[in-house]
Amino acid sequence: MKITILRHGIPDLPEWNKVNTSAMPEWIEAYNAAGVKNEIGLSAQEIEHQLRHSFTVCSSLKRSIHSAKTIGIESPDLIDALFCEAELPVIKIPIIKLTPHLWSMIFRVFWFVGFSPKAEPVDKFRQRVSLATEKLIQLAQDNESVLLVGHGMINRFLAKELIAKGWAGEDAPNGHKYSGYRYWEYVTYTKE
Repeated sequence: MKITILRHGIPDLPEWNKVNTSAMPEWIEAYNAAGVKNEIGLSAQEIEHQLRHSFTVCSSLKRSIHSAKTIGIESPDLIDALFCEAELPVIKIPIIKLTPHLWSMIFRVFWFVGFSPKAEPVDKFRQRVSLATEKLIQLAQDNESVLLVGHGMINRFLAKELIAKGWAGEDAPNGHKYSGYRYWEYVTYTKE
């Protein structure tokens, strides 16, 4: 059995200047509604030999579904919000202006330490990851090979759970054991 976890492509968002935190809900909404740029970042050989599976899963976010279409998967077998990215909290910090990318990193730190107003708390996210891992394993048992077109944070958590359950992961092209550090990065996990 094998499960390949792929991070979606580069989000197709216009450039945002520095903003204060009051603009972040609008940016998060735009990010979640965005597709991906047509820059695949994968070779034809990778797409054909590494990413062709019996069953394809996407989250319900557009960047996941659009990434699948970009690599030639017109209709994923399953689209499920269970595989969506961890939500970002929005913390009000007056006066300071930063890029949305920097705010996202700051908000993610707050999220990790348990401060997550109006967002899924990290402990609930971990529970969702456990359910998503079990679902992927069941799909692999039923279909022999599964491709998940996912997101950075959830992909890393899924990878750690699969490894903890005895799945062997190949190193990603950049040497990481977990998928999701870069756009279009993938890792395949196998189990007899």
